[in-house]
Amino acid sequence: MSLFGTGRREGIQAALTAGLLVATAHTGAAWRLDELDPATWTTATAGGCGALLTYRFLRAQGRSRYAAFLCAAAYGMSPLFAGLHGAPREQLAAALAPLGLEAVAHLENPSARRRWLPWFGVCLALPALVGVTVIGALAAALGLCMLAITTMRSGSGEARMPRTATALGLVGGGAAAANLAALDLLAPWLGGPRTPAIADVLAGEATPMVVVRVVGPFLVWFALLGLLRRQRNVSATLWILLALVGAAPTAVLAFPDVTASFADALTAWSVPAVAWWLSVLAVTVMGAAGLDDWLDQPLRRRGAHLLLLSTTLFVAPALPMAGAQIDPLHLCTVLGTFAALAAVTLTWRRLGVLRFKFVLTLTGLAAFAVPVFWRGPAAADRAAPLADVARPSLQRVWEHAAALSWTDLYGVLTAACLALGTWVTLRSTRG
Repeated sequence: MSLFGTGRREGIQAALTAGLLVATAHTGAAWRLDELDPATWTTATAGGCGALLTYRFLRAQGRSRYAAFLCAAAYGMSPLFAGLHGAPREQLAAALAPLGLEAVAHLENPSARRRWLPWFGVCLALPALVGVTVIGALAAALGLCMLAITTMRSGSGEARMPRTATALGLVGGGAAAANLAALDLLAPWLGGPRTPAIADVLAGEATPMVVVRVVGPFLVWFALLGLLRRQRNVSATLWILLALVGAAPTAVLAFPDVTASFADALTAWSVPAVAWWLSVLAVTVMGAAGLDDWLDQPLRRRGAHLLLLSTTLFVAPALPMAGAQIDPLHLCTVLGTFAALAAVTLTWRRLGVLRFKFVLTLTGLAAFAVPVFWRGPAAADRAAPLADVARPSLQRVWEHAAALSWTDLYGVLTAACLALGTWVTLRSTRG
């Protein structure tokens, strides 16, 4: 596999490799902890699909194959997926959400609109396949906001977004989402909805160490580097705002004067725990952009790199004093990753670009895998092998889907007809 070529085949191999690495890491961690159960199967599937689709989303944003590969693996191995082990619907929604965002990102390129404009509504509706989820709603809202920004920037003439095609895509996406959520096709596999507690995601308290570990110290480090260098690859204001929005529900619950009804509404829908997906996605995008910006011109704004290195060496060790009783696991993963990145980035001159990327890849994959494998004590009793619990679940899903008639899929069929009609119309239009 080549992360540096431009061929389509290399891109497919990179995406599949990222997904397989993440799925293998989650499965291996569960095997080590004797926790092979249906939740493990779902976590491995969600992590692998999330990494694969995040790679495509980052590539659609213009990121290099190397940065997209590393940051997609970081997204798939995020402790967020392991923290949501009690909510498989939210895990799978987080895995499918990048596809809809990728479709909207492609619409910024006028040459790609004929291919993606008819289908972006269906892609946005895909997270509804796992039922009604908070992450699915957040992804749909984010996709619509990105679409509105793209529409306002499209200008006039050939670069203008076709309003009729956009409206049909939104109607089809809404119909497909409502139909899929009502059918709940994966209910035999996922069971009933389960609400994750905020302690499952944030390990009990939202201290700086815990928060940085959840969103990924590797991504945070390169996101900060990109912000200090004032990189121009992404709109930093938008993604910083999204990261703050993801943390806002948790911060709101920390204030004692919050009304009881508002707090109960947030916790009933598990919003404080699941909203951290926005922060993870935002830091993933900014981390990939910061990594690309630094690899393209490492000597530009050298003061920003030196400032981050000095901050890592002198300020980061003082972070444990910001919260009481810091877990050694969080301390080692966060400060260890920061220290490793600070040391590795100093060797790029001596190693050369290609060798440096190889070393950085090994460092990054180790930083992603260690929290996955080192996430708690083993279970008391050994669970059933993964294949034994996966096969009956998938068989029940197939039986449930086979019992449906064509009339039950009215929303999906409507969306497909609208998409095909719009695609044919756009293909037949010149200019």
